[in-house]
Amino acid sequence: MKQDKNTTPDKKSLFSETRVSKDYKSTLTPGALIGSSQISRNKPTDQEWFQVYGDTMDDLEEMAVVKIPVGDREEDYIIRGSKDFKEDVKNTFKKVRMVNVAYYTTSTARLGLWLIAVPIENPNTGNINAWVATANEIAEMAQHKWVKKISNVGHGYYEGFYAKDEDQQIFGEPRYRLGYEEAVTKSFDKFFITEETIESDPHVRQAIGNPINLKSAQDADRSKNGK
Repeated sequence: MKQDKNTTPDKKSLFSETRVSKDYKSTLTPGALIGSSQISRNKPTDQEWFQVYGDTMDDLEEMAVVKIPVGDREEDYIIRGSKDFKEDVKNTFKKVRMVNVAYYTTSTARLGLWLIAVPIENPNTGNINAWVATANEIAEMAQHKWVKKISNVGHGYYEGFYAKDEDQQIFGEPRYRLGYEEAVTKSFDKFFITEETIESDPHVRQAIGNPINLKSAQDADRSKNGK
């Protein structure tokens, strides 16, 4: 996979080492029952050390998601169902994206899901968006060591950092507390598009609306298909 030559970070800068305070354990809180609101659907912050579930990226599920307006914000909905159903939803919403769902835990025991776009080469240049490429690379490295990411807005990619060896030992083994599927199900809770909810979820119904049959669009389709 190629990255844009103008925005590709070198591997050494991506995973250089840095130090953390040894008193981080003072911020830990006792474990408790885990509800949907306790599993973030946001990526780790630039200040957090984290590890990602699994041994390879193949251990993460590749899922189709679409953003749906919910009140004054947008929420990611996961599309679940048969292959034909997923294709129908993609055709309905158009802006469906494929993501690797990276289940992570931080050094302070916070759980979260990082939706990382699946790397796709630009058909014109053969390059991969550097944000996407570096996010996937960092997630893969985080399956083996405690890392953190920092957004390098100026260069258009994430930088990654390993914790020092002694801090890796202080943090210890990651504690996920929930299995992968349970974490995804609890975190997204009601934010799934299925054959049932596509008809019953008011936010999904509102987002779909009623299609307008545009003659010019039909003519364009016929022309494209040679009819």
